[in-house]
Amino acid sequence: MEERVWQRVLGERREEPRGEDLRPWLQTAQELAAVYRRLHRDASGRSRELLRRLLEGETANAACLKGMLALGGGQPGKGTVFAPAGEPWGKALEKCYHRTRRAMTEYTARSAGGEFGEVFRHMADREREHCAMVMELLGDR
Repeated sequence: MEERVWQRVLGERREEPRGEDLRPWLQTAQELAAVYRRLHRDASGRSRELLRRLLEGETANAACLKGMLALGGGQPGKGTVFAPAGEPWGKALEKCYHRTRRAMTEYTARSAGGEFGEVFRHMADREREHCAMVMELLGDR
């Protein structure tokens, strides 16, 4: 990833890889959505609303990634997605924060160009908001 960032900074342009390395980020979006879905079931009040928004955002990111895979000729794959049951609220949100931050960094790096640059920029902005929402949830507990 660092190499791609430096290539963009230095003005070297490479064509966006077509699908093959989007699958891990699709898996991440689906897993985050699964965790938010599980936490949403047990939440109430403002926490429930924040979790609903997080769930919708990750579902939208997964849909964007599936669309890019389809347009690029790739296949999303048949990975199993589940939210770890019984994981404490705070620990689950802590993991979600770090995964969301990594996704934001990856999407930001990919937003500099290529066929899907603007889509990645939108997804990076969404992940930036998600980081703040997860911090709010952690702060409310």
